[in-house]
Amino acid sequence: MFSRPIVHTARSSLRSSLLGSQHVAALRRVAAGAAPRAAAVNAGNRASFFSTSVSTKNEAKTQLHEVLSQELKFEESDAFGLDESFKTYLNENNIEIVKTDGKVLAELVKKTPTENIHIYFDILRISQTSYQLKQMQEQVENSEYLEDEIADIAFADVNVVIVKDKKATGFDLSLSLIDSSFSVSAITNFEDAKLALDESPEASAVRDLKYSGPEFNNLAEELQEAINQYLNSRGIDNALADFILAYSGVKENNEYLDWLDSLKKFTA
Repeated sequence: MFSRPIVHTARSSLRSSLLGSQHVAALRRVAAGAAPRAAAVNAGNRASFFSTSVSTKNEAKTQLHEVLSQELKFEESDAFGLDESFKTYLNENNIEIVKTDGKVLAELVKKTPTENIHIYFDILRISQTSYQLKQMQEQVENSEYLEDEIADIAFADVNVVIVKDKKATGFDLSLSLIDSSFSVSAITNFEDAKLALDESPEASAVRDLKYSGPEFNNLAEELQEAINQYLNSRGIDNALADFILAYSGVKENNEYLDWLDSLKKFTA
């Protein structure tokens, strides 16, 4: 087990005797001198690479910043707000827009003497689907299959929670982006309204496990009609649907402007 070190020592001794002490010393000096020189060359290469890399990164950052500035300027000049008719709608129906800056989930609250109605919807989902629909409708004459595809995607989820006496009932609705109508998907009862309104992942998991009734279309027609009339009497109607569609476009555009501005500042 010690043969390899012994052989190594013997070879070193033999090499020293053959080359002579001065020659070996010279070789050692060359080796010693070569190492720092190689290190210096490598260090120089690294410095050059680092300098080039930093320069490239700075140029890319500057270019991105300039493009962001141009895009932000264009979007700000093309920005739009809610039509006055929708502002009137909010005032007349006592509906408040909850501030949810930076989020895709929008919330409206309608307060009455006996109930508070919370309405939730995804503005990004609605905006993107509306854009897809517009593109597909422009092509519908060229394909007999597009009508079915449009029907498949022309919906967005809207969640309505009606709170009364610290209890709540949640209505999962499907909003048609074509005719601005609502259809009921599920209904969930909550003994504690806090669970219905809590946005935490834990609360969401608990809600998912709750019984939400049978398939709505399997209910008696009379019951279906009564539920639809109940929702309509609470303002869950075509006017609300039109507002949701309009507000989703406005909020998504504002979120995009804020997103551009934040990215622009980050790359400054």
